[in-house]
Amino acid sequence: MHHFAPARLAAAQVPSFFHSADADHTSSSSSSGSSSGSGGGGSSSSSSSAVAFNEAWTFVWKGCLTTLGTCILQPLRTLRETATPNFDANLTPIPAAVSKRTLLLSMLPSFFVLFYPMLYPIASAVGLAPAVPAGALALALVWPWVGMSLIWTLLTQTSHVQEACQPDGPSAADEPDCWTARQIGTALDYSVGSPYATALTAGLNNQGLHHAMPTISMAHFPGMYAEYEAVCKRHGVTPRQTDNLATATREMLEYIFALNDAARTPAEAPQAEPAKSREGA
Repeated sequence: MHHFAPARLAAAQVPSFFHSADADHTSSSSSSGSSSGSGGGGSSSSSSSAVAFNEAWTFVWKGCLTTLGTCILQPLRTLRETATPNFDANLTPIPAAVSKRTLLLSMLPSFFVLFYPMLYPIASAVGLAPAVPAGALALALVWPWVGMSLIWTLLTQTSHVQEACQPDGPSAADEPDCWTARQIGTALDYSVGSPYATALTAGLNNQGLHHAMPTISMAHFPGMYAEYEAVCKRHGVTPRQTDNLATATREMLEYIFALNDAARTPAEAPQAEPAKSREGA
């Protein structure tokens, strides 16, 4: 799914609509406030505050808690058979070969990691466990959830959530319409050719290469990247690249905040024009 989704979604992407919707909402609210006299002032102010909030901040705080969602919230939603947020059905149902009891038992280690730092001070107070510094307990509580979440978010989302990886980008205009080209065009590479970055990121720094040739071990990425890039360019495809993880993170956040900036007009907002060559893809 991970390998198909970015390219398929990019091929089917339609022009952004929420910017114009926000603009229409703001315009109608302003008109309503003007016609209501002094009583409309509060409504206009409230509307302006709502529009001023950039939803990219939601991505930021959720990106700091992805491990909590993956290990606790999503399995609980699956157990309760409730719908996935923003959808009418649960997109991650329990596999037919797995019982609810088995899924619940698989969550016990996660519950232990979550509650152990909270219960330890109580155990220490009654003499059931030796005392430890408060800082150590705080680290034990925060690191598995926030620390690991940041690692996951930075090493995965930076590889696809980029303006350069969208179908309306300047590099995509003249590229061939084929599966491999879309895989390369919807993924970002950084620190290419570096064996250290490849080892530290488990090869995620060469995401385009990995998507184009998923059966190749990451151990070969640093040595083969130059040849891979040359082959891509010979066939009219430009691998999306940036300097390193820091620049990839900065570019990702810049794109997300720009995409969710309600103050931008529809003309200023990033737009994805359906490419004729990709119809029916």
